[in-house]
Amino acid sequence: MPTAADKPNGDKKSSLLSTIEEQGKSLKNKHEKPIKGIKGVNKSIPEITGDQLLLSKIESILCLVEPFLQQVGLACLAGSSDTGKSSLLRQLAIAIVTGETHFLGFNIHAIHRSVIYVSTEDLERETAYLLFRQSNTHLPESLQGLRFLFDTTDLLNELDKRLSNKPADLVIIDCFSDAYGGDLKDTQRIRTYLHPYQELAAKHQCLILFLHHTGKRTENFEPSKNNLLSGQGFEAKMRLVIELRADLMNPNHRHLCIVKGNYLPAKLKKESHLLNFDEQTFTFTNTGERIPFELLVKQPETDNSKAKYEHANELKQQGYSYDQIAEKLGYSSKGTVSKLFDKAKKNGWDINTFPNGNNGNQ
Repeated sequence: MPTAADKPNGDKKSSLLSTIEEQGKSLKNKHEKPIKGIKGVNKSIPEITGDQLLLSKIESILCLVEPFLQQVGLACLAGSSDTGKSSLLRQLAIAIVTGETHFLGFNIHAIHRSVIYVSTEDLERETAYLLFRQSNTHLPESLQGLRFLFDTTDLLNELDKRLSNKPADLVIIDCFSDAYGGDLKDTQRIRTYLHPYQELAAKHQCLILFLHHTGKRTENFEPSKNNLLSGQGFEAKMRLVIELRADLMNPNHRHLCIVKGNYLPAKLKKESHLLNFDEQTFTFTNTGERIPFELLVKQPETDNSKAKYEHANELKQQGYSYDQIAEKLGYSSKGTVSKLFDKAKKNGWDINTFPNGNNGNQ
């Protein structure tokens, strides 16, 4: 019998999508129940036994964008103002509905090629302008799967109705605080508000991704799920939290930081993905570099960055290249070493370093 490795690439992709659809249908059948908070429905909920769950043979968490954006559930992209959060989410939506296979270099596994984008900050005219700038390489008809909502009145029921009429891979709510409209410190109220959205995602087998904000002074700290502007109730309901942060040195660089991922290994939550932002097209590209969170802090703090810099500087004086220094320090790329030296210069740690004659080793 031929294995997946024996099949042509087209067959592999077809097999993968078939698996995603089958597992999605299996889970959807288990969640075909009324959603609390939606008007005029019977609220009885069937129970599911352990053997049923085991027999469903879910051996991995299926992804919409591999490896971090799960296919079903709640997720969040957060950051301070003017970092390009909305632009990044529109770029993701465009990639899904136009049938692109990758987003920032990560594999996309879309089933419906459909996205619902709820916009509370950019209205119709502004969104039309931004979409034109971001999608000028695509024909207008290729964006038919991207559906915008600019009114959050009775949003939960409106989304349920639209998802029932036409399924979507992703629902983006930009932004959470506007849609919620309540006290961001009220943990229990936030959890109560989000629970029906969790059920909505399960019912329609889609991902609901909220745009949210971080606190004003959180740039003084490392990227963290604790930087979100709201009570712990919001973060606790998210299966994935991403923080988008501006670079300290380069105004065109952003850091995509996975700060919470219930289904992700710890190694994916310690370094940022360094992105380049194009101000002309409002789009991001992945540089391929990874930067440890400890190097993204605006002010000096009590971490071991200085000790690592001193070690790196010693190695540099001994003639080690930046690639070799990165390997010695356990970093994934020489770009991280460059950031370490930049931070040392900014913090005044490099007063006694020798001249830059060794920069050629970079």
